[in-house]
Amino acid sequence: MANVKIPLYYDYASSLSYVAKRVMQQLDGQLEIDLLWKGVQIARRHKGWKNGEMIGDEVKGKIVRISRDTGVPLRIPAKWLDSSYALQGAEFAKDHNLFPEYHEAVFAAAFEKSKDIGELTTLLGIAEQVGLSGTALESALQSGNLNKRVDDTEQQAATFGVVGYPTFMLGEFSLIGIQPAETMRLLIQRYVKKAREHVGH
Repeated sequence: MANVKIPLYYDYASSLSYVAKRVMQQLDGQLEIDLLWKGVQIARRHKGWKNGEMIGDEVKGKIVRISRDTGVPLRIPAKWLDSSYALQGAEFAKDHNLFPEYHEAVFAAAFEKSKDIGELTTLLGIAEQVGLSGTALESALQSGNLNKRVDDTEQQAATFGVVGYPTFMLGEFSLIGIQPAETMRLLIQRYVKKAREHVGH
């Protein structure tokens, strides 16, 4: 039987999206699902997000708690990251069949190596590391075509009422945030079972 597809709205600037990626890696092979990663810039969906400004202690505290609860270590950026180029780059990577490699490298750069993924030169360097052409990516970014695709995903997110990151779309239900691996496994397994029963009717 085919895997159940689960759209997952994320942003490279979101530390909890990074945690979600690591938690779902822990569950790799345990769930009959395909995650459809859909990038939407958090700054455009969340009024409290200010690119380039320092991240306050209250927000850092929340991230530390979730990191501890899920057992996923990370480096919290000093400033709110601008993910505009990174999300467009993800669309470019999909076109060149290198999305998983690019996806991993951008998240690792932001939350393991403390790199500013909002810097164009940094992002182009990450793209080249995974086998993409930095020159071709820069041209594609300048054309504006990639941005339109990110905009389309944002419109889709708005239709579903996505307000938090990450958001797992379990049918009609949106699961916002990230829980420890075992909790996620049980929640998603329950959804997969229901989705399969529905198909069987």
